[in-house]
Amino acid sequence: MATKETTEKKSVEKSVNGIFRNLIYNNKIAMLFSLILAFAVWIWVAIEKSPVVEMTVSAVPVKIDMENSVPAQLHLQTFGQTEFYVDVTVTGKRFVVSSLTPSDITVTAQTNYVDSAGTKSLQLKATANDSRDYEIQGLSQNYIDVYFDTYKEAEFAIEPRISAPNDQTVIDGCILGKVLFSQNTVVVSGPSAEVNKVTGVIAETAVSAPLSATTTVQPEIKLQTDGQETLSYVELNTGESAVTMTMPVLKKVVLPTAVTFKNAPGGYLNGDVPVSISPAQVEAAVPIEKVDELKSISVGTVDFSDLDSGYNTFTFQASDITEYTIVDSNARFRVTVNMSGTISASFSVSAQNIAVTAQKEGFHSTVLTQGIENIRVIGTAEEIAALTNEMLYAEVDLSDIELSEGEQTVRARIVIKGSSKAWAAGTYNVRIQTVKA
Repeated sequence: MATKETTEKKSVEKSVNGIFRNLIYNNKIAMLFSLILAFAVWIWVAIEKSPVVEMTVSAVPVKIDMENSVPAQLHLQTFGQTEFYVDVTVTGKRFVVSSLTPSDITVTAQTNYVDSAGTKSLQLKATANDSRDYEIQGLSQNYIDVYFDTYKEAEFAIEPRISAPNDQTVIDGCILGKVLFSQNTVVVSGPSAEVNKVTGVIAETAVSAPLSATTTVQPEIKLQTDGQETLSYVELNTGESAVTMTMPVLKKVVLPTAVTFKNAPGGYLNGDVPVSISPAQVEAAVPIEKVDELKSISVGTVDFSDLDSGYNTFTFQASDITEYTIVDSNARFRVTVNMSGTISASFSVSAQNIAVTAQKEGFHSTVLTQGIENIRVIGTAEEIAALTNEMLYAEVDLSDIELSEGEQTVRARIVIKGSSKAWAAGTYNVRIQTVKA
C-alpha cells in the first residue's frame, strides 16, 4: 500500500516539474513575464527615482474673498474687473507636477488692509488644495489692483436733447410739443464716488430734417457730470426694454373756445346750454394729425352740480389745459352759463333709493344713511312741478375711492329720473360701512 502512494506522489511531482519546465522554456510566456517585470521596475524608478522639475500651471483664478472681511464690515464692494488669473510656478517630481491643473491650486487676494474706498493693491497668496508632494515657487504677479467703494443707487429724470440742421426741429408753422418718454426716470447705480458725480441723464437724438409729423425714436442715453470725468464703473438701469422718445409735432391754429359739461341732464346733452366764453377764440398748438378733425378748444369742464339759477361764472387758466398747448400760456378764460328761467325747490331721497353702483375691488360696502334731506333741485317751473321725491336717486360709485374697513363718508351723485332738464345743485354725502371682500 505504501509503495503505491509513493509511486503516485512521484508521478505528481514529475508532472508539476514538467509543466514548470514548459513554462520556463516557452518563449511567449518568458516574454510576457519580462514585460511585466520591466513595467514594475519602470514604475518604481518613476516614483522613487523621478527627477525634480519646475513647471508652470497657467490661468489659475484669483479668489477675492469678501465674506467676513474688513471691507465687507465697512460695506465696501468690488467694482470693475473682478476676475483675475495668474500663472503659478511649482517644483516637484515630474509625475506629480505634470498632472496639476488650475483647480489644484488656490490663489487668494489678501483684503486685510482694505479700510477705505479707492483702488487698492492686494497681495496674492497661493496654496495647494491637496497633499501631493510639490512646492509652490512663485506667481506671475504678486499683486492685483482692485477698486473698492460702497454701493449707491440714484434715480434721475430723463431730459431730452435734440439736434437738428440750423436748430430747426419741426417744419414752419409748427412747434415741438412736450417730449414724451416710455419711462420718465432711470436708475444709476455703482460706487458711491462715481454716482455722486452724476448730475443728470440725457436722452440724445438727431434729426436729419425738420419733423413734419409726430415721431418716436430710440435715443442714446447719456450721463451728465460736473466735469470731464470718465465714469468707469456706474451702470444705467433702463428696465426690461429700451427707452423710446416721442417728439410731438404741433401745428398752430386759431379755433373757437368751448366748455365741456359734466353730469348734464338728458335735455342738455346736445349742447343746448346757453354759454358765452371770453375770449371767444384762442391760438393753440395741437397735434398735426388732429388739425382737420378739431373744431374747437375746450378751456375747462363745468359740473352741472355747480350750476344755480341765473348767471353762473367760472374762470379757467390756460396753463391748466393739458390736452393742447395754448400759445399764450398766461391767458384766462371767463365762462358764463346763463340758466335764467329756472327755479329751485327742495326734495329728498329715501333710503331705498340710495345704492352703491360700483364696489371697490377687494372691498364690500353697504350704505348706512337712512335718506338724504334738503336736496336743492334746479329746473324750469314745469319740470319742478312734475317732480316727486320718488324720482330722485342717490348713486355711490366707489371704484376710485380710497377705502378702509369701517365707517366713512363718501360723495353720492343725485340722479333725477323722468326729467330731462332738472338737476341737483350742490354736494351730498352718505355714510357707508366697508369690510374686506
